[in-house]
Amino acid sequence: MLLVDIFRPFPPPRPVLGCPIISGRIFMRFMRLGFIVVAASMVALPALAASMEPRFGNTMLGTRPDGTVMKLFYNKDHTFSGEITPPHSTAVYEAHGKWWLDGKNLCVQQQLPEGQGEAPKSCAELKGDKVGDKWQTTVHGADGKPEVQTAEIVKGR
Repeated sequence: MLLVDIFRPFPPPRPVLGCPIISGRIFMRFMRLGFIVVAASMVALPALAASMEPRFGNTMLGTRPDGTVMKLFYNKDHTFSGEITPPHSTAVYEAHGKWWLDGKNLCVQQQLPEGQGEAPKSCAELKGDKVGDKWQTTVHGADGKPEVQTAEIVKGR
């Protein structure tokens, strides 16, 4: 069946499986709708699954408005490590934690040393499809306030 066939007129109603309530016309509409949904999900799911691929083995470089620079290294096992350099400082703080996808968002949560509680999660729309891509993204932190950051996928670690 071609995609064009979906828009052709339906055959006249007739009972399906001996049930006069469900006509052939209604049955065919559900079948065609089901085909469209399955076809769309087959196209969309691989694209979503591959969207993290450019980050693996490379560096996500992020810059906050205050000048803080973050280098994050994502792993396929849903963990990350990184380095955070505050503005006007030579100090480098190590970070590590877990990441996950929440719809179209990439979320991270840093793992704090034992006894310091649980770090807030932070989520931003997943962008960037290849090394060299650079964009601005709005991150929503634990306080719910949005913060615009610059992000870039840099080759290597």
